[in-house]
Amino acid sequence: MDYSVFDDCTWLFPDTPLSGARAARLDAPRGGHAGFQLLAAPPAEGGPVHVSFAWSSPGGPAVQIYELLPVVVNENTAPTLMTTTDYALCRDYVTRKAPFEVYDALSPCCGGICAGRAFYLSAEISAQQAPGLYTGVFRLACGGEELACPVSCRVYDVCVPDLGSARLGMLNFFCYENIAAQHPGAEGRQAQRRLLRAYIRAQLEMRCTHILLPPGRPVYQNGRLAGFDFSAAEQAGRIALEAGAPWLCGGHIAHWAEWTGAEYYPFWDESTGVTTLEGYFQLRLYFSSWARVIRQNGWQGRIAQALADEPQVHNTAAYRILAAVCRKFLPGVPILDAVEAAELGGGLDIWVPKLDTYEKHREIFDRLKGAGETMWFYTCAFPAGRAMNRSMDLPLTVSRAVLWMAALYRLSGYLHWGFNYYIGQDIWHSACCPHKGALLPAGDAHIVYPGAHGPLRSMRFEAQRGGAEDCELLFQLMDGSQEEAEDLIRPVCISSCSYTPEGEVLLRARRQLMVDLERRAGPGAPGERQ
Repeated sequence: MDYSVFDDCTWLFPDTPLSGARAARLDAPRGGHAGFQLLAAPPAEGGPVHVSFAWSSPGGPAVQIYELLPVVVNENTAPTLMTTTDYALCRDYVTRKAPFEVYDALSPCCGGICAGRAFYLSAEISAQQAPGLYTGVFRLACGGEELACPVSCRVYDVCVPDLGSARLGMLNFFCYENIAAQHPGAEGRQAQRRLLRAYIRAQLEMRCTHILLPPGRPVYQNGRLAGFDFSAAEQAGRIALEAGAPWLCGGHIAHWAEWTGAEYYPFWDESTGVTTLEGYFQLRLYFSSWARVIRQNGWQGRIAQALADEPQVHNTAAYRILAAVCRKFLPGVPILDAVEAAELGGGLDIWVPKLDTYEKHREIFDRLKGAGETMWFYTCAFPAGRAMNRSMDLPLTVSRAVLWMAALYRLSGYLHWGFNYYIGQDIWHSACCPHKGALLPAGDAHIVYPGAHGPLRSMRFEAQRGGAEDCELLFQLMDGSQEEAEDLIRPVCISSCSYTPEGEVLLRARRQLMVDLERRAGPGAPGERQ
C-alpha cells in the first residue's frame, strides 16, 4: 500500500499526489502537541482500514489518531469582502479555484477502524513528559495490504504553560442555540448537558482561556419586563469552571441598529436606546440581577463582561454610557470587546481591535498599550482577500501564523467569533455560510464540525491550538531577547497580509525556537542548532 507523509501546516486534498516523505518527524514542547498527516493509496480490494500506533519502547507520549474528512469549499475568498466566483480576482492568494474538496474535519478513529485513506496523528505531550527522542510506527492495514510508517518525536526540554498560567488569552464566540440545532438526536437535559460539556471542553483544548456565556433571557409579566433568567449562563459557567476554564465572560447584551447609528439597543428591546432613562432602568435590572448570580456562584475575579460587539466611531459615546452602567453594578469585572475605534478610554479593560485595524492605527493603540491598557486582537471575515483569517482556501499556515503576530506585536490575546456558528443546511458541502444575502469566507463561521457525539476538530482547530502554543514559547524567548524572537518570527509573518504559505518554513522556525529556549536553559539540554 503506497503512502506519503505531510506536515500539519499544509492542506491535503483528495487529489494530492503521493509524493511526500515516507517517515514522520515531529518536534514538540512539553505541555504541547505535534502532528502529521498521512495520505494512503486506496487498496485494490477496498474495505475498512485498521489503524494502530505503538512506540518502540514504553513511556512515549499519548497519541490520537483521526480520519481526515473532506469538506467542500464552494466559493473563494474575495479580495475585499466576502466571497467570489471569479478566480482571476483571487488566484494570487488562494490555494486553488473553488469549488473544491479539502481535508479539514477530523473524526477520531474509534476502535482503530476507519473508512477513508487520509489520516492525522497527533502526539499529545504532557508537561511531565521526559525530554528526548521517541520512535514508533504508525500502521495501516486494508484488504490484505499493510503499511508501516516510521515516526520519530523529539520532545524538547521547554514547556507550554497550562491555561491557568497562560500569557496569551483567547476567546471564541460560542453559539449555544446551534448545539441543539446541529445535534437533533440529543434529546433531554442529560444529553444536552453532555453536548455542552463536550463543546466547552473542545474550546479549552484549543487553548481558549475565556468561555463566553449566554446572556440572560428576559422574563415578562403582563407584557412588562420583570427580570432576567440566568439559568443557562449558570449551567454553562459551572461546567466551564469544572472543566478547568480560567475565565468566564458574560454574554453581549446590546447592539447597534445601523452601523453608522449613534445608539445601542438591548437585545431584548430594539426600540429603547441604552442612553435613555428607560434604557438605564432596564440595564440596571439586568446588571443588578447578573451581579447577584456572580456573587452566589463565587465567580468574582474569574469573570469578564462583553457588552456590545464592535463599537466604532459613530457610537463611542453610547458605548461608554453602557460601560458606565455596567461598572456601577459589576465593579471589578473587566470589560472585554472587539472594537473598531480608539475613542473608548475608560469604557474598556481589554481592547480587541481587528488585526488590520490595529496595523492601520498602531501608533494610537500602542500608546494605549504603553499606558497600561490590555490589548488583544481579532480576525474575522473582514477584511477578506489575502489578510490572515481562518478561511479554508487560504494556506493552512495562516491559521497558525496569525498567533505568531500576537508575539510580534506584543498583543496579549486573540478573539474570533466563529467557533460553532453552523449557518446553512449543509456545512459539509457548503463551507461558505450565508450571511446577510452573501456568503462568508469558507469556514469563517466555524472551526469545529457537528459529530455524532459532539464537536469534531478541524485542521484549522489544530493549527490555532499549535499557534497558541508557539506564541507562549515566543513570549518566553522574548523575555531574554526580543531581537532573537523577532528574527525567528519574520520568515513566518511580518504583517496581516505578508506571511509564508509554506508549512515547512513555519515548522523550521518553531523547531529553532525550541532549540534556542533549550540552550538558554543551560548545558546538557539535547539538540543542536538546525
